[in-house]
Amino acid sequence: MVSRKTRQRKTLSSTELFLIFLSLMVISMFLVLAIVLHSTILKGEETNPISQDSDIPVPEKTEVETPSYKKYDFQPIIDQWVSQTGGNKSVIVYDLERDELIGTYNLEAYYPTASLYKLFVVYEGYLKIDSGEWEKDARAGGTGYSIIECLDLAIRESNSVCAETIWNMIGRDELDKITANDFLIDATTPSQLSSNVQDIAKMLKIYYWHRDIKDTALINQMKDSFLNQPTTEYNWRQGLPSGFKQANVYNKVGWDYNPDSKYWNVYHDAAIVEFPEDNRHFIVVVMTSHVPFQQIKQLGTMLEEAY
Repeated sequence: MVSRKTRQRKTLSSTELFLIFLSLMVISMFLVLAIVLHSTILKGEETNPISQDSDIPVPEKTEVETPSYKKYDFQPIIDQWVSQTGGNKSVIVYDLERDELIGTYNLEAYYPTASLYKLFVVYEGYLKIDSGEWEKDARAGGTGYSIIECLDLAIRESNSVCAETIWNMIGRDELDKITANDFLIDATTPSQLSSNVQDIAKMLKIYYWHRDIKDTALINQMKDSFLNQPTTEYNWRQGLPSGFKQANVYNKVGWDYNPDSKYWNVYHDAAIVEFPEDNRHFIVVVMTSHVPFQQIKQLGTMLEEAY
């Protein structure tokens, strides 16, 4: 028999019982939490084949560096040139790398296009060859040249017979629609032979990117015809291109000279100017009336000096 005194020693108080119960509850909660975490980790490893223990390396994240291009402001140069040049004139300078205008004057003035209409004709001609619609070696009407030769000569030597023939092959009304709907140049209608520097600059952007022309041979010929223009009966590069010494000037000129009065009814230069050492490219378009080519040459010199 156990004495009363012994029973009293083995009997736990209510406080002690509560503490034991509380300890058991805490331990149980930790056990449940551990089980849940363990199962979650296992599940994650099953669904992710590239884990920390995998032999397959996890590629590190790399940041692609985009080149930073110096910002230019040619507006003071254009303002200076305008102030010292008579006649009617309009200028636009566009930075192709930064995709921004960096100098303008009299953007919305319209001028007779002269030979700048050939920009619209020739690009569409190249598109038709690249797409297979035209055979490049087919005869271009009665010009005595093939289509591909005429496209080259229309820019390189401003051959008007070739340009007019290609234009008729495209269709004059059709080229008007193409200019508005495909080139997205809706303020200039080629058949009206009137344009402004903004629309000519848009056309030069199309030439620069030539996204719809994939044939490398066509692209190379197109570039060469704008760059290497020999003096024939005329000096096709006497204006803007001759003002640059360090740059490649891909140029198309358009003019109308009045020999009796000895002045230029119009003189236009449309150019993509490339500074090869820096791989920088700018569109420069100048359209004028009653401005001699010598002053347009001076604009090129001033822009290069500012660059």
